[in-house]
Amino acid sequence: MRIKTERVEEVWMLLKEQFGIEELPFKLEERGKGRFYAFTCDFEGSHHRGIYFGTLERGGFRLSIDGAALAGKLATKNVVEVGDREAERWMRGEDIEAEDVGEVRGYVLLKWRNFFIGCGRGDGKKIKNFVAKNRRIS
Repeated sequence: MRIKTERVEEVWMLLKEQFGIEELPFKLEERGKGRFYAFTCDFEGSHHRGIYFGTLERGGFRLSIDGAALAGKLATKNVVEVGDREAERWMRGEDIEAEDVGEVRGYVLLKWRNFFIGCGRGDGKKIKNFVAKNRRIS
């Protein structure tokens, strides 16, 4: 179930195209500047913000860390599994080099063990990190 708007439908199309996600068990709503929030029940008209799910960008849809955790188990493509060393570097805010994970292009979900730790964008040489500074480990 989801709130239907043209931009929300674009996000659903991108989720299917980028990650192979057919359906999510929550609604999505845009709340300014291409930022989308997830709701598990009907919050229309309330001041509740939901969980920040991701951002619609020129190159596709970039999931937040929370969005990756919510949607990751439903993804059937563009999931990159990383080891302990790469996961630690990722959570420090570092990009991941292609020699560590292979040549990757476009938005991908990063999976460490049974956890989805974020979404990055590969350019064939590295996966660009988008972990916010306040969520990085030191």
